[in-house]
Amino acid sequence: METSKQKTSAGINRIINSFKNHNTCKNILSFDLGLISYNHAYNLQTKLFELIKLKDKPGVILLLEHYPVITIGSNRDTGNLLVSREELQQQDIELVQSTRGGDITLHTPGQIVCYTIFNLAQVKKDLTLFVYNLEQVIIDALASYNIQGTRIDKHRGIFVNNSKIASIGLKIKKWTTFHGFSINVNNDLKYFDNIIACGLKDYPQTSIKKISSKTIPIYNVKEQLLDSFGNIFKIPVLRII
Repeated sequence: METSKQKTSAGINRIINSFKNHNTCKNILSFDLGLISYNHAYNLQTKLFELIKLKDKPGVILLLEHYPVITIGSNRDTGNLLVSREELQQQDIELVQSTRGGDITLHTPGQIVCYTIFNLAQVKKDLTLFVYNLEQVIIDALASYNIQGTRIDKHRGIFVNNSKIASIGLKIKKWTTFHGFSINVNNDLKYFDNIIACGLKDYPQTSIKKISSKTIPIYNVKEQLLDSFGNIFKIPVLRII
């Protein structure tokens, strides 16, 4: 009988092989990973990153949810972690050092994480525009739920009134991007009591569920995001799994 680790490894290899076997020169491939650990998703990202940066392919979108995990930005600053490591263990929250930019953040089930491994040499060599477009993808997806997402000057991510609903954290190397964004859908916002998310103490977290007062199917939001990607980046998004 396969162990959970073996099944995950097999799933990662299946995605890598699928990426290699598809003619992706003119398409962005999208994979839905479901609920997956941070480290397993990171392992997949690194493998796709190495493939994409060396080839004439525009990129890959990974949509998923994480088990409870707090990630520290590349600045390694833990000043916005409000509890001890022991308290995190008691809550079954993992603490991970990430390679992305930005401050501390948190991922839990019910929150969509979108990892965008894009070759900007094939899309457009403009990181500022890329981040702006990611924000617009989120704004357009939220609009389908009658939620008006906005940008706030000097802060990356998307806000609704004075609360933050989506965060962006990236790394770029040789014009290939890594990591991506998260958007709060149905996740338990109490988990954020453990941190000052993104170092923004004046902007509490909100979610689609909190704003709309109803649970929204995760799959539907993922579909809205993928539609927005195709519209904003003007590249067809090919849904694989």
